[in-house]
Amino acid sequence: MEGLADLIIGYVAQPRVYGLFIYVTILVIALQLTDDVYIKFKRRKSGFGTVFNSVTGKPVDLARVRLVDVHGLTVTSAVTDKYGHYRLTVTPGEYTVDVTKPGFVFPSVFLKNHKHSKTYVNVLPTHRIKIKDHGIITVNIPIDPVEGMRKRSRVFRKWMVLSDNVQLVIAYASPIVFMAYPLINPARILPWLAYGVYVSLILYRLTHFTPGKPPYGTITDLKSGKPIPKVVIRLFDAKFNKLLTTQITSDKGRYALLVNRGAYYMTMKADGYKQVRLNFPHITKDSYPLATDVKMKQVD
Repeated sequence: MEGLADLIIGYVAQPRVYGLFIYVTILVIALQLTDDVYIKFKRRKSGFGTVFNSVTGKPVDLARVRLVDVHGLTVTSAVTDKYGHYRLTVTPGEYTVDVTKPGFVFPSVFLKNHKHSKTYVNVLPTHRIKIKDHGIITVNIPIDPVEGMRKRSRVFRKWMVLSDNVQLVIAYASPIVFMAYPLINPARILPWLAYGVYVSLILYRLTHFTPGKPPYGTITDLKSGKPIPKVVIRLFDAKFNKLLTTQITSDKGRYALLVNRGAYYMTMKADGYKQVRLNFPHITKDSYPLATDVKMKQVD
């Protein structure tokens, strides 16, 4: 009888163990998927870069960001606003980034060789940057406080480390907690309900947001929808009818321009297509991106 009882218990327990293993495996994968995926995906499409304190994670205003070419000439520059935001647009190539702000140094030592921090992703930890296509530069730049300020920032850095560790412990302890549910409740309905709620919250967080506009515009063919390369784009000051800059779209049909407050118009010309003109009569912000998607019609 004892052997028969052991056999029955083993037969009943085996599916429970398998189900438990599958349940915990799925839950661990779900936890990994929540590792700041929402923040990463959203920030990559923010349309601007941020200069921030590498220790505290706070944005730094009035920091000057310069892009220098291989000849040592400044190609473009910008000053961060009160939110630490900046925008720069350049043609493809390799550049050196220079950031200056009293009390801070760049590149960062704290985030050396790090592609993301607690608050930001797409982090630029070095001087060098390679631009492969037209667009607005949206890398987030960490700068270190100098020695005098670093002492005051040490508490914040310790708090960040503590926060990371606590989050890590909670993330990996959660599967253990959920694993205990089937043992407590033989019916095993409650843990699956909890799991369903958990996954639903993950999906809700990943899907219910409006991603920012890409930092470039794309010119495509009206019929085929294919990108049109080598479109000549000219930007004019509408008030004085003065040509400000000229840009040629990349192989992917992309372009990006930045303007300050004022009135502008833009023309687009390509062989075999009708010319397009876009008017921007009331630009009310500085460093405003002109990156509108345009469809061009072929000449009959």
